[in-house]
Amino acid sequence: MNKTLEVIRFEVMRSLKKPSFWIAAILIPLGFALYIGFAAMVGYNTGEALETATDTSEMKLGLYDESGYIKSDKIVNTKQEEQSFEKYSNKDSGIADVKAKKIDVFYYVPADFAETKKAEIYTKPDERSLISDYSTPLRVALNTTALANVSPTDIAVITNAVSFDTTTFDSTDDHVIDQGEIIRAIAGPVIALACFYILMVVLGNRLTAAMVEEKENRISELILTSIKPNTLIVGKIISLMIVGIIQLIVLVVPVLLLYKIAGNLNIFPAGFQLSLDAINIAQYLIYLVAAYFLFTAMSVFVGVISPTAKDANSYSGFMIIMVILPIFFINAFMGEPSALTYFLSYFPPSAPISIPLRAVFGTLAPWEFWVGLAEIVVVGALIAKLDASIFRRNAIEFTAKINFKKLFSTPRKTWKK
Repeated sequence: MNKTLEVIRFEVMRSLKKPSFWIAAILIPLGFALYIGFAAMVGYNTGEALETATDTSEMKLGLYDESGYIKSDKIVNTKQEEQSFEKYSNKDSGIADVKAKKIDVFYYVPADFAETKKAEIYTKPDERSLISDYSTPLRVALNTTALANVSPTDIAVITNAVSFDTTTFDSTDDHVIDQGEIIRAIAGPVIALACFYILMVVLGNRLTAAMVEEKENRISELILTSIKPNTLIVGKIISLMIVGIIQLIVLVVPVLLLYKIAGNLNIFPAGFQLSLDAINIAQYLIYLVAAYFLFTAMSVFVGVISPTAKDANSYSGFMIIMVILPIFFINAFMGEPSALTYFLSYFPPSAPISIPLRAVFGTLAPWEFWVGLAEIVVVGALIAKLDASIFRRNAIEFTAKINFKKLFSTPRKTWKK
């Protein structure tokens, strides 16, 4: 036990003392924040550009409605100001005034508009642009006329303005389920999925590299003279989990602080309230730790069988694909459970994502959560034991290829058992 704690302390402190660890811990959330800010700025600027390109409030507008459909020559423009069309008695004079720049835009509604549903727009701008759109005033005029011919009820139905109040009863005791209860139920699995994804993306390569680097540096030869392989592997797995959780805390704490600040500044919409179920959150945090234990054990397995970091990266890519398999079949999780969803739920590599995903879509029975959790813990422990067994055989293997025969051969007598 003392040796295991020593390995854990050494590995954790070694990681925490590396500037690269803290640089990554700070740069990742900072990078996300900068990306979100940049995306928001670009979106705002794009919106401004599109609004400017379609703004005709300062332009002189002409209209010849040969069909007689439009009832008024006045509209409310984008600045919520009343704007009038200059009426024309024929199409040619309107086009001539556009060419002479007496007006900016000329609209022509042909006599057969009821059949063709087509109108014509003529303009002569100083600068040409692909995103310029001069149709808004005519659309407003047409919409105003159409709305005057339709009843308010028909308008609400056609424009999907009808609201619906839905009452959902629980399947067991018939009590009414509100929206807040649904959010509380899925908060735990959503948080577990998000945290597991972060740990997998941020620390996936580091977990496999942690085992390979010692073989490449030939440190494993010295380690095995003073410590048991089982002790080393257990210490490695626990220390890697601790480092990952520290990394996750560094990422999550700023988000919680921003949420608290946003709440104090009343940035959220009126009536917004996020209510969480502490038991549900705790339940899925336990599940997250178990899932991360399994993922760490699998990553260490890739590391112990790989003679070089290059081989480890190749095999870790295959492992990641097995873990994220549920994402490729996410549509199957949205309906009733099928053979595929059951398989992915109890297939150990994909279970860490499948179980919470089914909980989010409400297709996971309570007993299935505990069976899945037990399976993940048991399989993770078995893989950890296999890691130690293979490491005992393969710790000083430096060949360019993985020798699977040697992986399961009798360990060298000179190694400490």
